[in-house]
Amino acid sequence: MPESPRPSDSERTGDLARPGCGDRCSCPRSRATASDLDTLLATPGFTGSLLGSDVSAVADRLPLLDQVVGVTVAGPVLMNDVGTHETPVGIGGPIRCRPSRISLRLNPSRLGSALVTDPAAHVPPTLRLFDTDGNTAHATYLTESSDRLAFESLSIDAGGFADGPAALDRPGDADLGGDGRHPTPKVEDAPPATDQIAQFDSVLDDGGVRRLSSLPGRIDDGYARVESRRVIAALEHAALLGMPMTLTTAAAGCLQMRHDRLDGAREHRGSMVVASGSCRAMINFTLVAECWITWSDGVWGRTGSIELYDRHGRCSLIATQTGSVSPETFEAWNQLVTDVAG
Repeated sequence: MPESPRPSDSERTGDLARPGCGDRCSCPRSRATASDLDTLLATPGFTGSLLGSDVSAVADRLPLLDQVVGVTVAGPVLMNDVGTHETPVGIGGPIRCRPSRISLRLNPSRLGSALVTDPAAHVPPTLRLFDTDGNTAHATYLTESSDRLAFESLSIDAGGFADGPAALDRPGDADLGGDGRHPTPKVEDAPPATDQIAQFDSVLDDGGVRRLSSLPGRIDDGYARVESRRVIAALEHAALLGMPMTLTTAAAGCLQMRHDRLDGAREHRGSMVVASGSCRAMINFTLVAECWITWSDGVWGRTGSIELYDRHGRCSLIATQTGSVSPETFEAWNQLVTDVAG
């Protein structure tokens, strides 16, 4: 990296202007502390490009970056994965999650802006998506195998990411969830409101706050609030069996999803790491306020989920089964979730 900014960086260093206030303003005016975006822009020597607020258009370019590290932080949960991004999906779109792919499900109305940053210290070139409060929803770090030209083109095309219509929903695309080795049962044309798409989208909508408030009223449907130690034991048992699982980390306006077999899970003093291929999900159970067993309609029928909520009532993680898993896996998972619910 050059010791001083390149001539072409002269307009990208120092005091970068944030997006103006408006319907999609990213100014954290009501927050007592500076947002992630404000902190980055105020960092001495910062170099980067603040892209427009059409985060959907920026997100559509993620697959072009090739091999990257994708990171989503959701309160007590952090997920990082190495691979190539799938084309992100919006609310109402299909469930996409498969091994070796970084799958994002986005709600553009809760995302405010995007920022590309040059390498600094030990941090590689990075593309960050921010929520409307200016806090990081998802970060993409370049690796030696990334397409650096595709990354540089984001800065060159920064003016093309102005406000525009969201372009993420692709309801006609095929569901790529599951491992792809088993047949997927046909789904009716009009899925019920209790299906898995509605489950994920209820979290994308407002962080799952309204969903959490409704869960106590579903006790008769098999929903159950459980102790965190039971969830820890269930994840450790699933990993011991090498069970395939869909893990979803939920930040504001962004879900990062991964479906693959679990390779390991270990907890120590309330902190847990779940490993699945190149993906790691780190959970701080001391900051998890509520753990719930819920049920939704998946491709094989009624499917159990483990949902974790933070102290603000926001969903941080969903563990479930999606796509065309084997009947044996589906039955084993539902039995495990039923046992956890007691």
